[in-house]
Formats: sequence, structure tokens, C-alpha cells
Amino acid sequence: MGGFGPPRWKGFTMKLEVHERVTLTGLLPKQEGYAGLKAIRQFRESVSFTPSEVKFYELKTVNNEQGVPTTHWNAQKAAQQIKDIPISEFITSMIRQKLVELEEKKLLTNEILSLYEKFVTTYR
Repeated sequence: MGGFGPPRWKGFTMKLEVHERVTLTGLLPKQEGYAGLKAIRQFRESVSFTPSEVKFYELKTVNNEQGVPTTHWNAQKAAQQIKDIPISEFITSMIRQKLVELEEKKLLTNEILSLYEKFVTTYR
């Protein structure tokens, strides 16, 4: 990316299911330049769940046996609503790079398979 970071807005919307929204933010870097971090924060806010969505999907985060937080939801309700999320080309590029890296290392999982298909396999 030239200049001082990502462009203000050049992107599109993508239909994302609950499990994809939960998984996506974990694919983004925790460290980045100023403009990149602002874009990541804005994207995290757009994929996060509103209080009414938390209630509707019955979202709950609990620790598993290893103490790792895992998120659970009502799958039937999740199938009823798929949200259109705005996503910039900058964020798309970051996600694609991470997914390609995971594929090259043979580290893809069932949880991220649909994201790989959306961002890499069938991307435009």
C-alpha cells in the first residue's frame, strides 16, 4: 500500500454467516501501522454483534477444558440471518494473505474453510 496506509474507502459488502464473523477477526494482525490499525478496528466493529444480535443468536462465550474462550450460538437462528458486512480492499488483502499462508502451511480448519472459499477460491 502506498502513501500513509489504506485508502479511506474502496471496497464492497460481503455476506457473512455468524461463524465467519466470529472467526474473521482472529485472522487479522494484532500489530500494524497507524492507518492499518484504524482500518482493522473499523472492520472489527462492523463484524461485531449488536446487543440485539447477541440476544437473537443466543451468543455465549465460555472457556473450554483448556481454558480457551469459545463462542456458541443457536445454529437454526444463525441460518435465518446472514449479514452484509462492508469490507475494504485493504482488509480483504490482509485476510487473503493470511488464508493463503495457512493453506501453504496446511493449517486450514473446517472453521475457516468457508472464509477461504469466499476470500481466495471464489473471490471476484
